[in-house]
Amino acid sequence: MNKPFTFLPVLNFLFLFGGSVYGDDFRDGLDAANRGEYKTAYKLWLPLAEQNNAESQFNLGVMYDQGKGVHPSGMRAFKWYKLSAEQGYPKAQFNLGEIYREGVIVTRDFEKALKWYRLSAEKGLAEAQCNLGLMYAEGQGAQQNYKEALKWYRLSAEQGYALAESNLGLMYEEGQGVQQNYEEAIKWYSFAAKKGLSGAQSKLGIMYQSGKGVIQDYKEAVRLYRQSAKQGNTIGQKYLGVMYVLGQGVPKDYVSAHMWFSISGSNGNQNALNSMRLLEEKMSQSQINKAQEMVKKWELSEK
Repeated sequence: MNKPFTFLPVLNFLFLFGGSVYGDDFRDGLDAANRGEYKTAYKLWLPLAEQNNAESQFNLGVMYDQGKGVHPSGMRAFKWYKLSAEQGYPKAQFNLGEIYREGVIVTRDFEKALKWYRLSAEKGLAEAQCNLGLMYAEGQGAQQNYKEALKWYRLSAEQGYALAESNLGLMYEEGQGVQQNYEEAIKWYSFAAKKGLSGAQSKLGIMYQSGKGVIQDYKEAVRLYRQSAKQGNTIGQKYLGVMYVLGQGVPKDYVSAHMWFSISGSNGNQNALNSMRLLEEKMSQSQINKAQEMVKKWELSEK
């Protein structure tokens, strides 16, 4: 079964701030942070945070999380996120959920992660809606429930959040919580792929290669695999190698295939390494050497 895509925490400073007695100092802090003067921003935000200004508390959490203007401290980040989250600030609630889900700073607790994701999701934060869907899809913190996962993915996807669009596409492709519908899967994968999401690009490439929900188009599959591969997606890299082996959408080229299998394998895709070894049985040593040189050039170009 295909796995849904996950995502990183929201760890951004707040850039919008509406009517408050704290407005000027808060904005001055933002201006300082935008100039890279994080110590100044910290001095401006700390008094506001101590007066229970949720936005400032969140920003201090980000600073400790990222080590900007202060020594990085996961526990201090957790402290400020929690204070902000308890006042109902959705980004802080989301980050708190991430901390509980990851279990690095505090003991992993999926039920608490689910609680904070839900509070944030109910306020409309697309990232939280997506992760809440993921928790239900995986059965983490609650009984596995594909219909509930589908609900939250859809709410997030309708806001244009690429990861949710891709996960919603997966639900339609797999028929999880909804009747299987390849055309709908194509639609949602396409939305995410156009936003540059590498996982969606590789998924969409597979759909075009196999002709599921769309007219089979090898050249389009290659284009999508290449987009995905260039972003470091191991699935896109592997399938681009497959296309070179089969000569689908590109001329048959074992050297290029070997290169992409090798790159995918070096990024952790064991299946790609297995494919590379099988391919080597059909290649001369000079071809293998050339492919290895191409890998080195690729790696240098990516540094």
